[in-house]
Amino acid sequence: MYARHCLKLVTGRACYRRPTTAMATLSRRFASELPGQHRSSGINIEAREAMAQGTRDLLAGSTASALKNFERALSLGEATADTYYNKGVCEYSLGQTDAAISSWEQSLALDGSRADVHANIGNAYFLNKRDSKSALSHMKQAAKLAPEDAEIQFNLGCLYEASVSDKDSDLKEAIAAYDRAVQLGLEKAKTHLRNAMAKQMKRQL
Repeated sequence: MYARHCLKLVTGRACYRRPTTAMATLSRRFASELPGQHRSSGINIEAREAMAQGTRDLLAGSTASALKNFERALSLGEATADTYYNKGVCEYSLGQTDAAISSWEQSLALDGSRADVHANIGNAYFLNKRDSKSALSHMKQAAKLAPEDAEIQFNLGCLYEASVSDKDSDLKEAIAAYDRAVQLGLEKAKTHLRNAMAKQMKRQL
């Protein structure tokens, strides 16, 4: 089971979970005009309202309407990491995986310090594109940026284990990541840790 990191909206860090599949929940954070957001000085009122309305729409479940408002905010000059992030959340929810990855990459280009963005891209590559190499690259970066995030560590372990062929090093990395997730209190990681360790012992026989 791959843990989908929870997709979060960046309006006070509210978070809602999608049904889990093979991974932990995709992390979604959406940005609004709340205090503490990354925001341009002198942004016009129309752009702010489009951003705020997009956030309200997304919280209400009106994803298509939210996407239009985030696109409008961008067209009006609100080209921030948060706006691209929210746009990607909408696109992913609407099944537009390539567009979502592109939006999240634009978000990273403006602010490369966001673990959740890397986690989302990694999850999208693994769950939707079946591209384990790209998924692992982004999840490793997410884990580096957020070493105390248990679900990111768990997903990292899953990706290392999924990439294992005859490479003992990948299995060792998977075990280390699962162990970190367990130490951080993620109960479900215990089973994966035991299974990975059993697999390692079997290889050593």
